Amino acid sequence: MNITINRAVFLDFDGVLFDTVREAYAVSMMALNPSERIEDIDFESKHFKDFNQLRYLVGPAWNYYYVMQTINNDSLPENELDIEYKKLIGQQKQVEYNAFEKNFFHAREILRENDHDQWLSMTCPYNIVENLRKIINEYSEQFFLVTTRDRESVKDLLTLHNLDIPESNLFAKTDYESHKSKRKIIQNLIDKFQIEEALFIDDLEEHLVSCSTIDGLSTIQAKWGYVIPSKKEDNSASLLQELARFIQGENVRA
Repeated sequence: MNITINRAVFLDFDGVLFDTVREAYAVSMMALNPSERIEDIDFESKHFKDFNQLRYLVGPAWNYYYVMQTINNDSLPENELDIEYKKLIGQQKQVEYNAFEKNFFHAREILRENDHDQWLSMTCPYNIVENLRKIINEYSEQFFLVTTRDRESVKDLLTLHNLDIPESNLFAKTDYESHKSKRKIIQNLIDKFQIEEALFIDDLEEHLVSCSTIDGLSTIQAKWGYVIPSKKEDNSASLLQELARFIQGENVRA
């Protein structure tokens, strides 16, 4: 018999708990060029800044293949990067990005295992994590992590930063691939645990919109993460207030 959960919080990882754009850039560079050395990667370059500019459009890791194709085109003016990226994504073919995606996760694994300190230095928790930790650890069974990131690196970072979300509540890359969307993962969990009220926090607007019609689910965008530049702001204080109210049984106002 399944445990019934009255209220649950679904959290994204990248762009909500952790700023991972430097790590994603380094791993993308290494996926395209295995001889690339981490110490030679320039995070002050225009190339990285262009990568960062497009980060808000990325979902699964294979999307980075088209980010790299876009920013490697030196003839593109800065104000046309997003247009070119969207065009390439619209024309995407699995045969094109399969090898890149495989190399991406292999490069991350090698970096994480062989140069762990360097890998950690490129993945920084947002300020909100310090305040979230107490709530998450007190109500850990009510928190679910839903991400397109690989499970091992998620577990590593959660452990390092003392975020006590049960491993059974982690839904990562392989889960996303089998369900094809965060919406299906969340809906399945709501049905499985008979969740009456739920809150979904993500930075990617596409994921929030796709989940907005799930019965009993409220959504809040983490605007400090990877969002459209015109919408970017630190709304962590108000989000924390809503989260605290929700977990204690009140309705979300956001």
